[in-house]
Amino acid sequence: MNNHTDALTKQVFTFVSELYAYGIREVVISPGSRSTPLAIAVEAHPRLKSWIHPDERSAAFFAMGLMKGSERPVAILCTSGSAAANYTPAVSESSLSHLPLVVLTSDRPHELRNIGAPQAINQASMFQNYVQYQFDFPVVDTNVTENFMTNTVKFQLQKASQFLYGPHRGPIHLNLPFREPLTPNIEKVEWLTSDMKTLPHYQKTTSLNEISSIIKKSKGLIIVGDMQHQDIDQVLTYSTIHDMPILADPLSQLRREHHPNVVTSYDLLYRAGLELDVDFIIRVGKPVVSKKLNQWLKETEAFQILIQNNDQPDAFPITPHVSYEMSANDFFRQLSETPIVERKRWLEKWQTLEKHAIVEIKDYVRTATDEAAYVANVLDKLTTSDTLFVSNSMPIRDVDNLFIDCDAEVFANRGANGIDGVVSTALGMAVHKKVTLLIGDLAFYHDMNGLLMSKLNDINLNIILLNNDGGGIFSYLPQKETAEDYFERLFGTPTGLDFEHTALLYDFAFDRYESIEAFKYADLSKFGAHIYEIITQREENKQQHLKLYKKLSDIVNVKL
Repeated sequence: MNNHTDALTKQVFTFVSELYAYGIREVVISPGSRSTPLAIAVEAHPRLKSWIHPDERSAAFFAMGLMKGSERPVAILCTSGSAAANYTPAVSESSLSHLPLVVLTSDRPHELRNIGAPQAINQASMFQNYVQYQFDFPVVDTNVTENFMTNTVKFQLQKASQFLYGPHRGPIHLNLPFREPLTPNIEKVEWLTSDMKTLPHYQKTTSLNEISSIIKKSKGLIIVGDMQHQDIDQVLTYSTIHDMPILADPLSQLRREHHPNVVTSYDLLYRAGLELDVDFIIRVGKPVVSKKLNQWLKETEAFQILIQNNDQPDAFPITPHVSYEMSANDFFRQLSETPIVERKRWLEKWQTLEKHAIVEIKDYVRTATDEAAYVANVLDKLTTSDTLFVSNSMPIRDVDNLFIDCDAEVFANRGANGIDGVVSTALGMAVHKKVTLLIGDLAFYHDMNGLLMSKLNDINLNIILLNNDGGGIFSYLPQKETAEDYFERLFGTPTGLDFEHTALLYDFAFDRYESIEAFKYADLSKFGAHIYEIITQREENKQQHLKLYKKLSDIVNVKL
């Protein structure tokens, strides 16, 4: 090409056109100088939506929320240097969650690397432990042909695109070094295109012969974890025809169906000492939230079958006897053709346990004053049009135990199970859905920077902030008793923060509740941004939870 600016413009305009062609519709940009060429190219593209977020760590989690809400890959863009390193928590989460986060890091040209130049760190393979694909692009050079540059862009994005959809889905990292001057020619908008590519359809079928004798046994169990937006109606169809109980994680979305074969109380039942002899287990999707169920899966001698539409199946908590790389619907559609086995009494046993457990759970909720009572009340306030985003630690465990009659969708970051970026992920989802965030005070503090996106973009979000002044989940661990002298400082970690100031800083409406009776009559806001702070006590939360476990132990010890 004739000059550096035109060559740079052709490269970045082709690049963002290819992003659009492979299904990317949103890009989260963290401002900086070195990312100028790509940032302007994104802004100039007529059909790409850009989001501006000054905090790279929160920006990446915001992009994860956009992915969860839109079911599309989303790109993130930052400048060179340590800015890119702040993407690491979200890249690791997206890797473990098999989410197609497209990480675009701008870089200094190669001649400025490893000589002490400012904002020049080794970015080329900085996410290699987590990404499915990575490439360090060459710097634009006016001495090479236009076809060489555009073909390199197109070829690399074609290779990377196989990880945006299907069983190989996961994050990709593209590092793009730029020489100054950095501003592209914005008059060359005709170089931006909005063409779509025909994407490959990934599907793999596997013979069921190797499990044909196993699935003829009577005591079978289906366990469904997070399905990452996959359609799983065939699970319910098979369960209905073959009288199979389904232990449904709240992230499976199956609890919303209120199907008579779906069991929701299994975590509490196993905590209470449930022991049942099982012949085989069909595990579907990601590992479940319930620690007790995962411990039981690790110990049981039952034959285990894993179904995941993913070429790197999650073996946790124990390697299954056989694994199928296919969609749940394809698997159960084939399985439906097998002979029907008499399982009516087996199913009825689970249904009876579920019925008795729900009676006790609802009785507990009516009289309890702990965090769980508030969580149950939040679930009662949600409708089928609501989406509940749940933080890790205690909130997701309470939802697992109490999500019985709720009709809302439930989502969480259960790849790395961290508390970083929870606010930002929920805000990203809130762009596409009506979201309520349920979060503890430490996780909220950890990502308060993320609230800026609501203020800057008028994103509606209700936040239920469970404030027990510290890390409530640690009260249930052995450290509470074995390291009592050190517990509060090292594990309780009280902050004493007044979050009403946070609401004022980020233009959130704010209400504080110290009584469950008062909160029962509160309506969640239908518009705007609102924080509902709920004050609870960690020790009271623990003691009331233990009472519920004891009540359920009386159920499982009765011969049904």
